[in-house]
Amino acid sequence: MSLRSIHRRRRAQGGCLSYSIGILTVTALALVAAIFITNRMKPSGGANPPVAAVTDDSFVNAGTQGDGGHDMVLTARDFQLGDTDAPVLTPSPSPTPEPTPTPEPTYNPDDPYALVRPQPTAEGFLPVFLKANTTEKMIAITLDECSGATITSEFAAAAVEHGAKLTLFPTGENVMKAGMDITLKTCLFTMGFEIENRCYSTISKLYTLNDTMMASEIWKQSIAVSYALGVRYHPHFLRLYGGDGENDGRTHAYLAQEGYYGIAHWTYNGSLMEEGKIGNNLAPGNIYYFKTTQEDLRRMNVLMDEAQVQGYEMVTLNRLFGYEENAYEQVTNVLADAMPELTTPVAYYFMKPGDCTWATNLLQRRLIQLDYLPEGTADGVFGNSTAAALSAFQAKLGLVATGAADVVTQERLFARDAPSVDE
Repeated sequence: MSLRSIHRRRRAQGGCLSYSIGILTVTALALVAAIFITNRMKPSGGANPPVAAVTDDSFVNAGTQGDGGHDMVLTARDFQLGDTDAPVLTPSPSPTPEPTPTPEPTYNPDDPYALVRPQPTAEGFLPVFLKANTTEKMIAITLDECSGATITSEFAAAAVEHGAKLTLFPTGENVMKAGMDITLKTCLFTMGFEIENRCYSTISKLYTLNDTMMASEIWKQSIAVSYALGVRYHPHFLRLYGGDGENDGRTHAYLAQEGYYGIAHWTYNGSLMEEGKIGNNLAPGNIYYFKTTQEDLRRMNVLMDEAQVQGYEMVTLNRLFGYEENAYEQVTNVLADAMPELTTPVAYYFMKPGDCTWATNLLQRRLIQLDYLPEGTADGVFGNSTAAALSAFQAKLGLVATGAADVVTQERLFARDAPSVDE
């Protein structure tokens, strides 16, 4: 063999070796988090969180038991629910002023994030987190539903490879699937991800449920996460199914009662972004929404690649808005907790076309009782037919027929002597 051939062969072998080392390095990084679940964050009292030993492939293949595995055992009977068939009550008769926009916050040197965070739109409402008002090159990537351990683990491994920290919004039903306890523990305690509330199921929108069922959808998901993690975990954000119901005062009241910071929306829906244009919308403070599908995994990788190129840090929602990490503490049996009922009375508040609220549902039911709307049309969505029916009622009373439900209109509508359409 000639000397030149020997050199060519050595160079080729060296290139293959470098490539192999690179592949092994990336794989090792993805698996480091899976080897052990460590105590990354200290719970109250300084004790370690209860965690399970993890083998080399248990994170990446957490859900591969598939049909042969077993979901964690937790059913509706395990939750201490109240009366799910509680009677529907009308809003509180005590009127409140129509909401006015909250003044823009001023800079507070003791709270540098005051201008970064969104503000409530009215008294009694929590903020809706759509985007952070910041110039720092930070974005948040959120993962919805988390449909299984395997696919969730694939998203997590991709995030680790890109130096990103995800915010997970699993449904409670998905939390209870086989392998999800290992996946969530690894994501939280080892990778420094964040877990928030996505309701227990996706079958219902909160604004269509009565008080007890609305509360149970929120509370049961939190209990499921705590059960899977082995601690009592305290989320900061709720994401509504379909993004509808952000102006439902009753949901805001329950969230505030339970210590939530607000409702998490998103700036861009990654599921709808064209792959060739994903990097075009990168901007400081953006929140990106993805679901656990292979198509969205591909899109998220494209986004993270471009974010790295442009020098963006990919952080959790808490980090983006300047909050402390979600707290947790050890508990003997989280299933012994009883569901807190909604205790904050929600008085009449201004409603308008486009609102999706439980109060709209009650408004529609009353309009049906008085024959201004046909039977079976109470869906909680303040649409054109509801506005027209309300205008007819307002005209009947000699009020200005705006089609919007101000406090005076609601007081007259729910009064015992409210006139029907034929009176």
